[in-house]
Amino acid sequence: MNDYKVYVAFHQKGETISKDNVYTSLQVGKAISHVELDMLNDFEGDSISHKNEIYSELTGWYWIWKNRKHDYIGTSHYRRYFTQYEPSFFRKIHKTILFLVGIQKKRHGLIYIKDPNIWKHKIISKQEIQGLLKENDIILPQKKKFKYTVYEQYKRRHNEKDILLTRKIIEEQFPDYITAFDSTFNDKEMYSFNMFIMPWDLFNSYMKWLFTILFELEKRAEIDLSDRYQKRVCAFMAERLQTIWIKHNTLKVKELTILYFKKLKTTHL
Repeated sequence: MNDYKVYVAFHQKGETISKDNVYTSLQVGKAISHVELDMLNDFEGDSISHKNEIYSELTGWYWIWKNRKHDYIGTSHYRRYFTQYEPSFFRKIHKTILFLVGIQKKRHGLIYIKDPNIWKHKIISKQEIQGLLKENDIILPQKKKFKYTVYEQYKRRHNEKDILLTRKIIEEQFPDYITAFDSTFNDKEMYSFNMFIMPWDLFNSYMKWLFTILFELEKRAEIDLSDRYQKRVCAFMAERLQTIWIKHNTLKVKELTILYFKKLKTTHL
């Protein structure tokens, strides 16, 4: 029987909402945390846990890659989970009206949840994952759509130099990915959240490619560690790189909606 596992990243106190045994809680950034969480952590064995301020949840994904082994592997977040649930027509109309009158922002592919108890049974199950991966290479969130290009979106929110530097690294290390790089940054949509479910062999190839680029980016980038938000440059760039990797390898993707448990009570570390 194949082994399926979805790791749920935590940096705050809380618990995995779904009780399906496919889910396992993982504390990320344990090396620099002052709180003990009763779960697995990314500071054992081969680890980059101490770099969590730069890599965010990717310190957890690196730990999984280097220290665990499953037939199928997935990643999630304590407030964000995949679902096959599709909003009803009424819910879509209601959401559109709220957006048009300016009460709510338009969030493509996201369902904001107030009461976890009502919605937790809609989180994707192991059985559903098995079915989807029989017909697809990988499960990802629905693409995030922008009013402008991915390049412009990154430039507005982060440091444009990161894009140019990453392109140079790819040109040096993986020149066959340049076409996908340019196409992605000139497009107006991308995969986000650093979430996925895929076979281990595919995950292994992805991690090798991804961290080769990110480790080099970390060395060359001018990272301001005093800026709590912008220092997460490797995590921000990883979201764009995921789309590039998917596009270059022409993988068959199953896009799913994300349940966002925004009101979930947690204690910040």
